[in-house]
Amino acid sequence: MKLIFVCPNENKVFESADYRIIENRGVVTDAAGNRTLDAKVALDESCPYCCQKHIYHVSELSCPFSG
Repeated sequence: MKLIFVCPNENKVFESADYRIIENRGVVTDAAGNRTLDAKVALDESCPYCCQKHIYHVSELSCPFSG
C-alpha cells in the first residue's frame, strides 16, 4: 500500500510503497479514549525531491484513503 509523505526539506507531497515500520510500540490510548499507533515509518528509497531517506512518526502521515 502506498502512503502519502511530505518532504520536510522541500515541503512537497509524494507517495511511496517502499517503506518499513520501525520503533513500533503498538497502539496507545489517550485520556479521552482515542487510540493511535505509536510507531515510525522509514523510507527505504530516497525522497524524490531531496534524495534523502526520511523517517516519519505515524502521526505525521496523511491518511491514504481520504480525498
